[in-house]
Amino acid sequence: MRALRLMMTGSTLLMAGCSFTTASGLTECETSSDCETAQVCTAGYCLPQPEGCGVVYGPASAANAIPLGAAVPLSTSDGPDESEVQALNAIKLALDEINQREGVNGRPFVLHICDTRSEPNRAAEQAQWLMRERQVPMIFTSSSAQALAVSSFTVPNGVLMMTYSATSPDLAAINDQNGTTAGLVWRTAPSDVLQGRIIGDLLQGAILVNGAPLYDSISKVGISYVNDAYGQGLFGVTLGRIDTTQRTVTSAQYARNSADVSSVVQHITTSLPDVEVLIGFSEDNARIINQTAAAGRNTQRWFFTDAGKDRGLFTSLGANAALVDDSYGTSPAQARPDLVYQLFAQRFRSAFNQTDPGQYSFTAHAYDAMYLVALGAAYAAGPDVNNPQAITGARMADGLALVTPGEAGTSLNYNLGTEGFAGARAAIRNGQVINVTGASGDLDFDATGEAPSEYELFRVKDGGFQTVQLIAPPTE
Repeated sequence: MRALRLMMTGSTLLMAGCSFTTASGLTECETSSDCETAQVCTAGYCLPQPEGCGVVYGPASAANAIPLGAAVPLSTSDGPDESEVQALNAIKLALDEINQREGVNGRPFVLHICDTRSEPNRAAEQAQWLMRERQVPMIFTSSSAQALAVSSFTVPNGVLMMTYSATSPDLAAINDQNGTTAGLVWRTAPSDVLQGRIIGDLLQGAILVNGAPLYDSISKVGISYVNDAYGQGLFGVTLGRIDTTQRTVTSAQYARNSADVSSVVQHITTSLPDVEVLIGFSEDNARIINQTAAAGRNTQRWFFTDAGKDRGLFTSLGANAALVDDSYGTSPAQARPDLVYQLFAQRFRSAFNQTDPGQYSFTAHAYDAMYLVALGAAYAAGPDVNNPQAITGARMADGLALVTPGEAGTSLNYNLGTEGFAGARAAIRNGQVINVTGASGDLDFDATGEAPSEYELFRVKDGGFQTVQLIAPPTE
């Protein structure tokens, strides 16, 4: 009788199809199209997925695809984050180019995308889902606070985390050696230890721009910063670089994505700084500028940091967009004159409606991040195509440790992108040390998984960003 009841239950399931609900509340399915909104078909059942997840890019139907995860802030409480959308486009461009070259061992890459809405807790939840349900060995992240939150889960689970825009010095302090001496936390964006030095030197005239100081005379500097790992870190380095016996420095902080920036506006209208440094994201910067102008100070000079280099700034400023004309800022170098960047920029424009990637921060760094992940996967799979090894986060990290120049004359040199990926892949899968140049510049990683970078000084003009000059970061 027990066997008969089981057979009847099986028949009932087949007749009911995907409308059947088990005692545990899970609905049986064949594909995700059989499930309700915000559910995915996993092992025959409709399971809930975190809000913001569900988009898949690449050949999702490929049986042997290598899954990758992305928990990135494609939107904020104000709407789409244009800069992050373009960074994701750069990853997609690189993924397509790699898949056109047979991926790794003939296996294509597939990217599972989650929108964090710039919320660290949400990013952490999505990362756990990507690891558990999508079995990804690697996750892309963006923004320092979110990268730190995600790393708390990726590292213990042996999953590689690659971030293209997290610049907080805190990332270098993460104990990420779980199963690999190379570490599981990597970034193509340079640390704000470098950017803070450059900003401080520019404000004091220690770095000349076209042979002259950037500002003729500054006695009062203001700094407004978002109160998270990114803002706190860059504020600390910048403040420490300024000689406060020569210049008065005042500051104010604010919460990310908060409509209340009144403390910052009060700081500016009371202190009346010669230059106000805005360490924050474009939508928050726009609130500060608009409200400062409404308070009667519409001649303030502004200095932006990397997170503020985003054409969404002008949209958010609306009629006040002209107030930031002739402002300056710094960002890890984008609009580089070398061939690697130019190839990337031309292909990016062709793929995405003539959008100039140089008008945003970190598009080149995102492009390079995808190529580095592919090289790490190639090493992990190993040289024997007929007997490949498992592609794990730890083995990918071991591969990334080889993307650093050896002693003079011992490394093979490759450009990342369509020009050099195939050669770099062949070399690294055989365990050779290689030296790669990306669209973001030379990627010479240190023991903490960081690569220093040139910075660009940019100028805001007519609703866009113009590169003034490239600056090598001070070494001390």
